[in-house]
Amino acid sequence: MSTAVTTRSLTAELAALCERLPGMDVTVEADATGWAVLVTHEGGGLVQWGARAPDPSGLRTALLSEGLDSLRTDLDAVRAARPLPARTAVPVVMTPLMAAIAVHECVGHTSEADNHADYGHRLGIGLGDRWTRVPLTVTDDPTRPGHCGSYVRDDEGTAAAPVRLVEDGRWTGLLTSRSHPGRSGSNGHGRRAPTAREALPRMGVLSVAPGEHRAEDLIGRVTDGFLLGAPREGGSVREYVLLKPAWARRIRHGRITDEVYGDLVLRGHKVQLMRRLRGVGDHAVPHDPYHRCDKKGQQVSVSLEAPYLLFDDLLLYPDGGTP
Repeated sequence: MSTAVTTRSLTAELAALCERLPGMDVTVEADATGWAVLVTHEGGGLVQWGARAPDPSGLRTALLSEGLDSLRTDLDAVRAARPLPARTAVPVVMTPLMAAIAVHECVGHTSEADNHADYGHRLGIGLGDRWTRVPLTVTDDPTRPGHCGSYVRDDEGTAAAPVRLVEDGRWTGLLTSRSHPGRSGSNGHGRRAPTAREALPRMGVLSVAPGEHRAEDLIGRVTDGFLLGAPREGGSVREYVLLKPAWARRIRHGRITDEVYGDLVLRGHKVQLMRRLRGVGDHAVPHDPYHRCDKKGQQVSVSLEAPYLLFDDLLLYPDGGTP
């Protein structure tokens, strides 16, 4: 059976699994790097979930174990959401994928050696200084098998190695390559897109270590704030980050309410955002995203893992608003 036929048949199979969620569009892709699925619903607001896996069974498992629940949760929230009326500074609990994207943008990209050389002096902190006041440990380890960001040797031929970027809140390491070796040489993080000529320092499998707080306890600490749902968009420019959750559900007196907002954006200085971290959940959730990470026009697959994270007083803006 050809790859195209297998792709079509798998699309039909996964679409059948989504039949209880009407209006979902399912797209399956296959290439030399593995398999990918993207499930999208655009009626009344974009709802999207996707994943990558080395084989079709991995996509089935991901859809059944997390995808359907995520789509149902996001669809219910987006349908009930109304626009955020004004800028607000509130405590925020990030769901695991939202938390992973935030750390990926703030800590991960800033710890890539070329980025560190470009704008590290503008951050206000350096290696050995604190990203967070509470214990936080962040590692990038491409040698972890079975993920879309896994590899044994980088695209410059250097053996991949795990790198501890942050330990107990302190900045401890950078991701380096032969072309951007830092002070200690390449640690096997030189990656390039298939058509690119230059390898750049990139993340592979980025993980935020679990902390000591149950998710419900983090939510219980919030008197008036928001639970941020799945990321609709995330990106960063030098020392600044922008994150767009699909929805924000109000938390009042430690309980999640039916009050939901959409069309909002979280943006600010990376270090200032991370300094507001106040609690780390006790269970990290892995994810192999459909969307690849783009840097200087090069897109590579990355894997993410994080628990729920609690932040104090982050600024949320209506999408399109000005600071």
